Amino acid sequence: MNKIYIILIGLIPVQLVGLIFIKNHPLLIEIYYSQKFYPILFDFYRFFFKKIPFSIGDIFYAIIIMHISYEIIMTFKRKKIKWVDTLKKTLSIFSIIFLAFNLNWGLNYYRIPLHKKLNYNVEYDLSQLEKTFEILVTASNNLHKKLSNADTVPVRISYSKDFIVQKIEEEFDFELNELKPNPYLKNSLWGTLLSYMGYAGYLNPFTLESHVNNKIPKLDYIVTSAHEMAHQLGIASESEANFIAFYNCINHSDPFIQYSGYTFALRYCYSELYKLNPKKAKEKIKVLKSGVFNNLLEVSNFWRLYKNPFQPIIKKGYDSYLKANGQKKGIKSYNDMVSLVISYLEI
Repeated sequence: MNKIYIILIGLIPVQLVGLIFIKNHPLLIEIYYSQKFYPILFDFYRFFFKKIPFSIGDIFYAIIIMHISYEIIMTFKRKKIKWVDTLKKTLSIFSIIFLAFNLNWGLNYYRIPLHKKLNYNVEYDLSQLEKTFEILVTASNNLHKKLSNADTVPVRISYSKDFIVQKIEEEFDFELNELKPNPYLKNSLWGTLLSYMGYAGYLNPFTLESHVNNKIPKLDYIVTSAHEMAHQLGIASESEANFIAFYNCINHSDPFIQYSGYTFALRYCYSELYKLNPKKAKEKIKVLKSGVFNNLLEVSNFWRLYKNPFQPIIKKGYDSYLKANGQKKGIKSYNDMVSLVISYLEI
């Protein structure tokens, strides 16, 4: 057993050195991992997990949390704690999880950025942002007119959430770039817990299942579904997953899904415009129909209901996780989708 511990602990510095090398060679990751190895691995997991109606990933996390809790309790119950053995065991488990995470999913964080493959410019000025915002407002207003019977009435999506998943899976595609996996979605078993944590969905890096929080409003549920499925394509960047969700929704044949996509991008563009020019942002948002605004307000009100003192701590942890995996802006990287939306709508 000691030999196994030594080998596993010895693998930690080897893995860290390997990651340092990989970070400087994104082309190798793109060609050999993201485009060749990962799609095969995803299809392997998909074959076993897709037909299971519940989330294996959720159960996996629950077992891990219970096991860790049990081990901590038992460790402190012992009269004499063997710190060296405990440290060996902890480091060995960390080594296994770290290796499994990177081989299953984590290396996608270091692939070639999507904007480079699409030849998109990530820099934009205020006039470009204003123009894009106007396009999104117009599209949102036009769809609202089509889907609601009055300017002040928010759009009501009559579809069940299972039907929404079915419709998104049927037409999910990213024609701008060839990405091989065929994604799918599951509702998380822990919707209420995710709501209190402030999460609309997540991809499990150990089972490669994409999950959505089925407690969230349908408008948010649609884009979150597309976002999490985008991750299954091997897209690790949150901003890129946001953009692919936007792209899939606005190009969908269903107007409700289109509406969700346009209003989703509208929120992010307004946030960025407000940062650059609050006066201009307030002026331009006045054109938005009150019914659209009420739809967006429903989403905000939902998250306000679940706001709690632990959310900032959880978000800080996730922010650190993203930064540790190459997303320098952390949670703020979600907003970087705006540059991709601008580039796409300008073409």
